[in-house]
Amino acid sequence: MAKMTFDVEYDLVVVGGGGSGKSAALTAAQAGLNVALLEKKAETGGSSIYAEGTCAYESSEQKERKVPPVTGELNQKHYPTREDGFRRYIDYSHHRANPEVVRMFVDNSAETIDIMKSLGVVYTDVTIYAYNQPLEVNSFHRPDGLDERVQELLLRACVNAGVDVFTSTPAKKILMSDGAVEGVQAVDSKGNTMNIGAKAVILASGGFGNSPEMVKKHSWQHRLADYNYQCVPTENTGDGLNMALEVGADTESLGALMVIPCARSKTLTAHSSGAGSQPVLWVNKTGRRFASEEVSMSFADSGNTMAKQPDGVVYSIFDADTVKHLIEEGSDIGLGDFIEYKQKLTRLQAELDQDVAEGIAWKGDTIEELAKNIGLDPAVFANTVAEYNDACDKGHDPQFYKSANYLRPVRKAPFYAVNMAPSILVSCGGIRVNGNLQVTDKEYKAIPGLYAVGMEASGLYGDTYNLDCPGTANGFAHTSGRVAARHAIKTIKGE
Repeated sequence: MAKMTFDVEYDLVVVGGGGSGKSAALTAAQAGLNVALLEKKAETGGSSIYAEGTCAYESSEQKERKVPPVTGELNQKHYPTREDGFRRYIDYSHHRANPEVVRMFVDNSAETIDIMKSLGVVYTDVTIYAYNQPLEVNSFHRPDGLDERVQELLLRACVNAGVDVFTSTPAKKILMSDGAVEGVQAVDSKGNTMNIGAKAVILASGGFGNSPEMVKKHSWQHRLADYNYQCVPTENTGDGLNMALEVGADTESLGALMVIPCARSKTLTAHSSGAGSQPVLWVNKTGRRFASEEVSMSFADSGNTMAKQPDGVVYSIFDADTVKHLIEEGSDIGLGDFIEYKQKLTRLQAELDQDVAEGIAWKGDTIEELAKNIGLDPAVFANTVAEYNDACDKGHDPQFYKSANYLRPVRKAPFYAVNMAPSILVSCGGIRVNGNLQVTDKEYKAIPGLYAVGMEASGLYGDTYNLDCPGTANGFAHTSGRVAARHAIKTIKGE
């Protein structure tokens, strides 16, 4: 077979410029490899710029703090160990997680924190994500400036290390020869097709969460493709997965999504969205409750719960007293740094007034009027509210056993409804990999020279993102990128 000709050649090509891709590129460049990073958007960052904290176990930051600031059922007196993390991923996934991948992450996550610190990242806290989620472990390393700042520092380090960064340059095809990776075909910023030679390729394009077609085809939540509300402007459309499938990659554990509730047409930091995410009264299109609203303590679980409702439509119902409570006393549950625990939602009334005027939220002076304005059956909705208020008065929810401290009645006019929707942040079950992040075929044999990292890879999850170990997606991104690069370095150098 004639040797393939290329427009340019590198030791390593990384596809995707988010946290996992830049971590891989930096590691390889610092080891002396000639590295190209291809990013299809005009700027690097990907979904990582929306991340908040980084998960790690037995890190220097945890050791310095000694005692966690928040205790839960799983970590009463200590920060989580690697064993704690390993067991939690395996158990939470119902043993669908790949033990090799889990072990890779928990064993290498602490080093990720030290590397970030060497780049100038300052960690302000090591805690949990939701302060009232009892099963969370204190793995959430919060960087100053959140991960948007981390991505800035990573990009600077990549450029200083000599990585050639090509933006507006989407990869289209993995080039193979005799069953091994030979390079990547891409389209440059001027629309020209080019063949880039490489001894290894690392796929880091963030999964398929923003492709309705792929969500419908691959996810167990396939109906979500028809009513997903995209609250963050990412473009993770399955590029890496499609390219990997073309060269024989396996899709074991494919299909998990990270879903978060958000007020439709609003941002995650909007106070009306934050109010709608609280454990107040939730009803679906039938005008009835469908779950204990206490599920809101885990955005991943509440996102899944909302996604199962007809057309993904959920109305969050509260009255004037609850509006006052959220403004003056603060939120009952937090959404990380989007809506902090006990944050006073000072903009709530103004946002509600504007949303009602724009027809994206509803108001009524009576429960029946609110029902008519929303489009619900007034009698059914009024009965739901009456039963719920009775549960609030008694301090006992006989329908879903919601905790008494979250039973807040809907009694004082005016009454409000916020249209909540499930929003896919990223997919978190993709290409099958082994503990070295090598892409594998159906026999679990590695495809020589091909790697998948971050949300491109599967191995940590069952059907749902594990919020019991907060910061996992971001921590895994940076850690898996580095580990994959190190394996590629050894292979390329013949070590």
